[in-house]
Amino acid sequence: MFKIRNSAKKTAVKEDNNPTGKNNEAFQTGLSIAKLLTSYWNSQQKPGKAYIFNRRVHHGEIGSLLGLSNLFKKSQPLPAGILSGLGEGLAKDDYGDRKEWFTFKKKNHSPEPPTTTKSTHTAVSGKEEER
Repeated sequence: MFKIRNSAKKTAVKEDNNPTGKNNEAFQTGLSIAKLLTSYWNSQQKPGKAYIFNRRVHHGEIGSLLGLSNLFKKSQPLPAGILSGLGEGLAKDDYGDRKEWFTFKKKNHSPEPPTTTKSTHTAVSGKEEER
């Protein structure tokens, strides 16, 4: 006749199914991954630039797009948290270039750099000049 409720069991089940807590932990994981990647990239003397279809792509652009994954945090808290954390880390690192994001500038195909020589002959004076 009488049902005994087990509130402790229900509380434990609620904590396991809490998408917000899972999302926050996953977000921190993604942010840590982004910090590792950007610190490695920035430690290089001349880090390369990324081009897609001969258009410059900043990692801040990629980060802002990854941040959109947070729209799915209720249905997919772990992937959404990791991707949005990664996105925030990338965007934070490239914040100084934010005015160049989504401009998609074409890759500059300049001719080969001129070779330097110790002396050149000028047509105007006809004299050798030291550089």
